[in-house]
Amino acid sequence: MARKYEFKPDKPVSGALSKLFLTKKQRRSVLRWSLYGLVLLVLSVLQDVLLCRFRLFGATTELVPCGIFLICLTEGLERGCIFSLCASCVYLFSGSAAGNYSIVFITALSVAVTYFRQGYLQKGFSASMLCTAAAMILYELAVFFIGLFFSMTTIGRIGTHLLTALLTLVVAPALYPLLQTISTIGGEAWKE
Repeated sequence: MARKYEFKPDKPVSGALSKLFLTKKQRRSVLRWSLYGLVLLVLSVLQDVLLCRFRLFGATTELVPCGIFLICLTEGLERGCIFSLCASCVYLFSGSAAGNYSIVFITALSVAVTYFRQGYLQKGFSASMLCTAAAMILYELAVFFIGLFFSMTTIGRIGTHLLTALLTLVVAPALYPLLQTISTIGGEAWKE
């Protein structure tokens, strides 16, 4: 006969993640940022495996910085610039970046062009392409001048760096609709 106050073991509890509850909006936000990361991963693989073999006057594309600039412009100053810092760190550790200074250049240019676009231009395709073009050209010039300062390049290669920026800008309009579609996941990215 069982007694009333007899020992009863606790009910088994499943793993730590079973108590993790995400709302629908939070799940969509996680999905959006995961898709952004996946897009940058695909761009990195395309740049490092496929497009690096095709050179035009010694220049090739820089798809990852272009993608980071476009995501930052799409998401706005607060969220986009934090993503820019994190993504530029991952870009550096992937081995594709020009050097440690790439983190500073990508993040600073992302902040500058996003601030300019939000302050002076309307959100749209042409404003994003204009700001991405300015950021890519300034990024390539900054990389060139750092290389020149440390005697890693010569003054004659400035054309190659500018051509790299222009080749990347040819691909940028194809990225814009994809990133805009991803930014609609989970609601409006930000309102002006």
